[in-house]
Parts: sequence; C-alpha cells; structure tokens
Amino acid sequence: MSMDDFFGLAGLILILIAWIPGVVETIKSKKPKMEPQFIVLYFAGSASLAIYALQLNALPFLALNLLAALVPMINLYYYAQNKTK
Repeated sequence: MSMDDFFGLAGLILILIAWIPGVVETIKSKKPKMEPQFIVLYFAGSASLAIYALQLNALPFLALNLLAALVPMINLYYYAQNKTK
C-alpha cells in the first residue's frame, strides 16, 4: 500500500466514522435532519464528485463519495415517509 493509498483510506474511514452518529440518529428517529433542498444538493455534489473520482481512478475518493451519496438518500427516504403521514 502506497502512502497515497494509506492517506486516502484513512480519510475515508475517519469521515465515515464521523457520519455514523448522524445516520444512526436519523434512522432511529425516522426524521431527517436536513432540509429537502440541502438533501438534493448533497446528493448531486456527492454524485458529481464520485464521477470525477472515477475519471481520476481515485478509488478511496470514489468510495467516499458513493457512500456520501447514501447519506442524503437515507434522509430523503425519511423525509418522504414523514411527508406522506
């Protein structure tokens, strides 16, 4: 593993650890903590960065942004669930 790979993987893991409490709280409360406009922007930004990382063949960055795209999708799911109630 090169130093570049090490730092990429370390960054990926640290950011994922930071996201876990917010995602768990959203799932437990079944209420999104984000406004719908922010959810859409977050998803679009993460998806765009994932495409960019794919073009660069930057696998840790690609994995991070694919996983980052899941965070707003979870929030969007609970937003839609609460909207229909």
